[in-house]
Amino acid sequence: MSLSSSQRPIVRKDNIMATSKRESLKKPLKPSKSFPLTAHNNGQWCKKIRGKIHFFGTWEEPQAALDNYLRVAADLHAGLQPRGASLSGDAVTVKAMCNNYLTCQQNRVDTGEITPQWFDDCRRTVEDFARFVGSGRIVKDLRPTDFEEYRRKLLRRGISGKKGLGVHALDRSVMVVKAILNHAYDAELIDNPIRFGKSFKRSSSMSKRKSRNEKQIQNGKRLFQIPEAKNLLEASEIPLKAMILLGLNAGFGNSDCANLPIKAIDFKKGVIEFPRPKNGIDRVVPLWPETSVALQQAIKNRPEPAEKEFGNLVFLTVFGKPWVRYHILQTGDGGMKTVSRTDAVGEQFNKLLLQLGLKRKGVGFYTLRHTFRTWADEVNDQHAIHRIMGHAIPGMSGIYVERISLERLRAVVDHVHATLFASE
Repeated sequence: MSLSSSQRPIVRKDNIMATSKRESLKKPLKPSKSFPLTAHNNGQWCKKIRGKIHFFGTWEEPQAALDNYLRVAADLHAGLQPRGASLSGDAVTVKAMCNNYLTCQQNRVDTGEITPQWFDDCRRTVEDFARFVGSGRIVKDLRPTDFEEYRRKLLRRGISGKKGLGVHALDRSVMVVKAILNHAYDAELIDNPIRFGKSFKRSSSMSKRKSRNEKQIQNGKRLFQIPEAKNLLEASEIPLKAMILLGLNAGFGNSDCANLPIKAIDFKKGVIEFPRPKNGIDRVVPLWPETSVALQQAIKNRPEPAEKEFGNLVFLTVFGKPWVRYHILQTGDGGMKTVSRTDAVGEQFNKLLLQLGLKRKGVGFYTLRHTFRTWADEVNDQHAIHRIMGHAIPGMSGIYVERISLERLRAVVDHVHATLFASE
């Protein structure tokens, strides 16, 4: 069931999933004059104790909320953290649990631990799950059948309600829902872990292989052939040409290009060295001569930065802003409402694909990264490829391998260069 714009959940610090519909409902009267709790806009009975608002249960169950309050009142008024008798235990609702989880995730956005885009993905899954099971549902009442039915719903109608999710989107949703419930237990919102059942799990390896094979049959592999890659370079201009070269030279993605700092490039040595923005893993990239020249041209022709903080980036749009950036829309009280992403790298590259007749479903700028990895694999030096692409070296090798020589790294990029320009 889709919500109207006036009912759609908004993201707020104090009550992330509160809706304007709830706020418009008339608050219930206290059951008696001596009733110590107050009806809050979020649909729960609350009390402000030592400067902090605590919630004890839904409007519909005032006696249960009072019982929860009385169990912990002495500790709270004394400034102590209640132990044994949890604030929540029996009373915490799905909405309260989701609010708590999203507040924690928003704090991680503020500290740079996760991206705004990942937060927005989590928010949409959280809201969809809460709508499905009922935001006023008591968390401890959730059963494995609830999770199994939600998983079937995702396969039928997805989060948008129109099309079922693919295997990777399904895995992401399952992971987020489990994270919400695990967070509730770790944060002492519930006294016991919730059981998900055996079928509420990620897609099997077989399902992923089948999905991948079906997509390849329909749309082809996510790979550019040599003539296609050459056409992309010949038809593009600076700065997009420099980004395409970075994709073919080292498997750079959209955000990798957009966040590349000037100081990370050593033109004398012909090397880029800086942690990959997505995961913080160190990467070292020997540059082709063509890539080095294109980067110098991009820096020389770069527009004036719109803000001082953008002054260290290699690539800026005609408006002086990063090619990939997030827009965070705020609510009136300063809480995060929603997140949108501008990806000028993907937009301009897709225009080029259409111009050359190379556009097909599943193919975009990131296909350059697939192409680099496929050609580089022929060198058979996996650790060197990982270091160039910004991947963690797997297993114990990732702990013990302290350095990979520049000669090994150059051997990889030289092989890819020879593959691309073999006929020349």
